[in-house]
Amino acid sequence: MKKMKKFVCAALAAAVAVTAIPTYSTSAATISELQQKRKNLASSTEKAKKEIESIKSKQLSAEQEMEAMDKVLNSIQAELDAATEDLNILTAQLAAAEAELEEATRKRDEQFELLGSRMRFLQQKGSTGYLEILFEAESFSDLFLRMQYVNDIMGYDKEILDELQKTQETIQAKKEEIEENHAEQEKVVKLQEEKLAEQQEIVDEKKALVASYQNDVKKYEQMIAANEKADQEVLSQIAKQSSSSSTVYYTGNGTLGWPVPGYSRISSGFVTRTSPITGKTESHSGLDIPADYGTPIVAAEAGKVTYSGWMNGYGYTIIIDHGGGLSTLYGHNSSLVAKVGQVVSRGQTVAKCGSTGWSTGNHCHFSVLKNGAYVNPSSYL
Repeated sequence: MKKMKKFVCAALAAAVAVTAIPTYSTSAATISELQQKRKNLASSTEKAKKEIESIKSKQLSAEQEMEAMDKVLNSIQAELDAATEDLNILTAQLAAAEAELEEATRKRDEQFELLGSRMRFLQQKGSTGYLEILFEAESFSDLFLRMQYVNDIMGYDKEILDELQKTQETIQAKKEEIEENHAEQEKVVKLQEEKLAEQQEIVDEKKALVASYQNDVKKYEQMIAANEKADQEVLSQIAKQSSSSSTVYYTGNGTLGWPVPGYSRISSGFVTRTSPITGKTESHSGLDIPADYGTPIVAAEAGKVTYSGWMNGYGYTIIIDHGGGLSTLYGHNSSLVAKVGQVVSRGQTVAKCGSTGWSTGNHCHFSVLKNGAYVNPSSYL
C-alpha cells in the first residue's frame, strides 16, 4: 500500500515537472541561430513524444492491473455474499432454536405446574392420601389395581420429569451450537468485508494513478503543441530572412512546377483537418502528394537552398528561396540531395520521397511561403 502511494506521488511530481512549456523568441536572430532553435524544439518534442509513449505504457499496465483487481474484487464480493447468506441462514436457525426453547420452556413450566398441583395434593393429604386409595379397594384384585395405579402415577411423574429435562438440555445444546456457529460466521463476514474494503482502496488508488497518467499525457501534448507553434514562428523568421536575397528567381508571372513528377494525386490539401498523428484539429500548411519511396522530389522553381536537414515534424526537409519573398518547402523525405547554399534550377532533384518526421506514409509535403507566411500552394501551381 505504501509503495502504491509513493508511486502515485511520483506520478504527480512528474505531472508538475511537465507544466513548464518552453517558449522561444525569434527576434534579432541569424538563420543559423534560428535553425538551432528549431533543432532544440525538435529535440524537446521528441523527448515529449517518448515520455508520452512511456506514460501510456505505464497507463496500460496500470489499467491491466486494475482489470485484474476488478476480477479479484468481484471474487471477494461473491465470497462476501455467500458468507452473508450463510450468516442469514444461521440467524434464522438461531431464531427458530430460541423459539423452540421458549416453547419447550413453556411446556416444562406447564408440566411443572401440573406436577406441583399433584405434589401439593399429596402433601396436603400426607400418607393418608395413598392409604385412602388402597383402603377403598373392594377386593384383592381391586387393591392390586389401585396399588398398580399409584405406582404408575409415580413412574409417569418421573418419566415426564426425565423427558422434560432431556428436551430442555437438547434444545439448549442446539441453541449454544448455533450461537457458536453464528459468532464464527460473523467473523467470516467481517473478514470478507475488510478484504473487500482493502481491495477497493487499491483499485481506487490505481484509478487515481491512471487519471494522473492521463493528465501527464495532456501536459506533454500541450508542450508538443506549443513547440509546433514556436517552430512555425521560427520557420517564418527563417523564410523572411531567406527571402531577403537580392536575386529573384520567381517573378510571379508564371506558375511553379509540380514537385513530384509522375504523381498527381493530393491526399490532403491546404485545409483545416483532423491531424492523422495527434487526432486534433489543425491547419494543414501545404499539400500532401503520395508517391513511392525514393521517388525524386524536384524544385518547383529555380532558387537557393536555405535549409537542408532534419526539421521538427517534417523530417528531412528542403527549403528553397526563390527571391521576392517566396520560398517553397519539401518535407518527409527519405534522403536529401541538395545542400544549403546550393543554387538549383527548376525541375532539379533536391530530395527523395519518404515518410520521415510526423508522417503516416510515403509522400511529399509541399508548402509555399510568402514573406514567411504559409499560403495556398494551389494559387501558384
